[in-house]
Amino acid sequence: MRTQLSLQAPRLAALRAAKAADPATFYDAAFTSSGGADIPDNVSLAPTDTTGGATFMTRYTNRTGTVNSSATRKTSKKKAREERKRARGKKGTVYEEEYLVNSIERLVERVNGMHGEVERLVEGLVRRGMRERARAVEGAVEGVLERCREVVAEMYAGQEEREKEKGEGEQMGMGVGGLEGEMLRPMGADATLWDSMQEVERKREPPVVKKFERLSLLG
Repeated sequence: MRTQLSLQAPRLAALRAAKAADPATFYDAAFTSSGGADIPDNVSLAPTDTTGGATFMTRYTNRTGTVNSSATRKTSKKKAREERKRARGKKGTVYEEEYLVNSIERLVERVNGMHGEVERLVEGLVRRGMRERARAVEGAVEGVLERCREVVAEMYAGQEEREKEKGEGEQMGMGVGGLEGEMLRPMGADATLWDSMQEVERKREPPVVKKFERLSLLG
């Protein structure tokens, strides 16, 4: 667990620093990693396998022309491929941040669930006269718990400020709007990226790292 924290916490901090410094470059990888050309977003595209071309606006409002079955299959395959990338959270992809946050939160949950098992182990060691080993186990557990608390504090630092800035941006009309004020939502594989971005940016409750009760017999 210490190894996981020592690897994932610094990586998460580095990703967030890179995103804060240059969000456009950070998210650009999501659109270029598939091997396609980096096409300017102010160009309307009209794929040959659709009966109606999708402009930048219609792409996100689902107001395109009728698509044939071949295009539908391609869209489904691309979305499935993107979902797999998101689930793996591969290093260097735009999904890595979400994966790391979820992974660390799951680790904290596992640590919290180990208290009873560790307490029984310590009691068993004491009954067998292995008090030094019992103290070593308690010390190791305390070390992991303390590191978990530090990582959680780092992960959620500044969350309130980010929420405030997000709210101010929405009030000023900086959010993504659609026709008649409706929210624009991407489709297909782009929807996977959109969902991941929303998950990363949503306000999360920091996980509570439970206190470990030391065995009183050890002092």
